[in-house]
Amino acid sequence: MFPTLHSLLHAVRRSLGLAGPVPVRLDDDEWVALQQEVPFIRILSPPEATLLRERIGEFLARKTFVGIGLDLAPWQQQLIAAYACLPILHLGIASYRNWKTLVVYPDTFAPTQEWVDEAGVAHSAVVPQAGEAWERGPVVLSWADVCTDGAVIVHEMTHTLDAANGEVNGFPPLPEDLPPQDWTAVFSAAYARLCREVERDEEPTLDPYAATDPAEFLAVACEYFFFAPAHLRAEMPAVYRHLAHYFRQEPHRYGDEIPAQRPGAGA
Repeated sequence: MFPTLHSLLHAVRRSLGLAGPVPVRLDDDEWVALQQEVPFIRILSPPEATLLRERIGEFLARKTFVGIGLDLAPWQQQLIAAYACLPILHLGIASYRNWKTLVVYPDTFAPTQEWVDEAGVAHSAVVPQAGEAWERGPVVLSWADVCTDGAVIVHEMTHTLDAANGEVNGFPPLPEDLPPQDWTAVFSAAYARLCREVERDEEPTLDPYAATDPAEFLAVACEYFFFAPAHLRAEMPAVYRHLAHYFRQEPHRYGDEIPAQRPGAGA
């Protein structure tokens, strides 16, 4: 049989180093087991589930997992990859192009953080973390926190998408049909509203951590978008619409709240 044009082009791209590594293939047993560990997979439409399976294979081929104090089994890497690939389901694996390594601790880790307050005074403290992401990697996760709430993975992956513009500031690269001025206006207004709620000690619309800065606002908003879509859509409809446009997904169609806990993790 003669090769197709597609296969010829793929061969040329691979010879030039443009095609990327060969995706890891999850066999049927692995895929069934993964669906039991990651509840949201079971509520995706069949085409989206199939696409997610492909994305997971691409992710596993391109990213390196490093366990600190634990040996990560393949199923654990697949679980992390499933949550990591939810945001890029329709964006493509190239959206995660600027980093390679995931570091996974057994439990919450506590790096030393330094900052300067408004008065110009320098501070240093050990701050427990469930996850952390650097502009060009690595992404750092706590396995215990991942099991309790897989949304922490989406949170950190959002930071890596955000960083693709060169800075983590709540302004990721946008599609051509999503005007940047509209994004800025919507997210600036929503962030300002949340900050006012926190300052006035009112019931905050989102987790107060989102008021830390615009980058954390975006990451927390994405947690709500994927796992509490009804709340975000009701309380911040413009933010929901823009995220739906950006991610090309509408999670509210699958339910008001979408589970993000590994079965039995809270037992």
